[in-house]
Amino acid sequence: MKRLDFLAVLLILIANPVMAADIDGRVAWSQRVDMSTPVSGMVAEVLVNAGDKVEKDAVLLRLQPDRFDAALRSANAVKKDAQYKLKEAEREWDRAQELYERTVLSDTDLQLAENLLVSAQAEFAKAKAQQINAKRDALESVVRAPFAAVVLQRHVEVGQTVVSRTQAVPLLTLAATKTYHVIGAVTSSYASKLATRQAVTMTINGKSYNGILAAIGYETLTGTDTYPVTISFSAGDDVLREGQIATIHFP
Repeated sequence: MKRLDFLAVLLILIANPVMAADIDGRVAWSQRVDMSTPVSGMVAEVLVNAGDKVEKDAVLLRLQPDRFDAALRSANAVKKDAQYKLKEAEREWDRAQELYERTVLSDTDLQLAENLLVSAQAEFAKAKAQQINAKRDALESVVRAPFAAVVLQRHVEVGQTVVSRTQAVPLLTLAATKTYHVIGAVTSSYASKLATRQAVTMTINGKSYNGILAAIGYETLTGTDTYPVTISFSAGDDVLREGQIATIHFP
């Protein structure tokens, strides 16, 4: 009876093989970005250094604000004047239509009133666009963290002039700290048994992390016959370093 039970279990295992393996991997950044600004100016403040941890939307750097503030005040004034002239043109147009309907205004005068209205509308639209651009430039003169990150490199100092007319200048280099990747390698036969989004665990510095299989490569790693696999995971409050050794535990 016991032998029959053993054979039954063996048949089940053969029909449904358990795929388990541990492979080596290394920690990689899920996001690494060079921070810059599309506007030019002089650096007034750099609030971070290499190695600092920052939260999403934290201010990293400010350009000298005087020029941007002046441009915004000018754009606001131009828009206010254009808005006043547009209202005047609208009133004149309404008055011209009324007089025209009473046959006390010529076709030429009606056309002139319409031309003034169209011109005022165009000037207001232009002034509004200038105000939007001035607001955007003022906003972009302040560089903020796009996500929770660690500062890898600082490329700029206070007093340095940033010229971004033709090409954005890297100011700071950041790497995301909420989500990391671990990159490993598997054989072709093993890769065919894997599926993206499947749960995976990892051990890094003796600590266990839960993740998902984010990608399975279709091209071999240079000089090998293995394919890269990418695990995506959250490290919580832990800050890891690129290149740290990890062990990936496939179920």
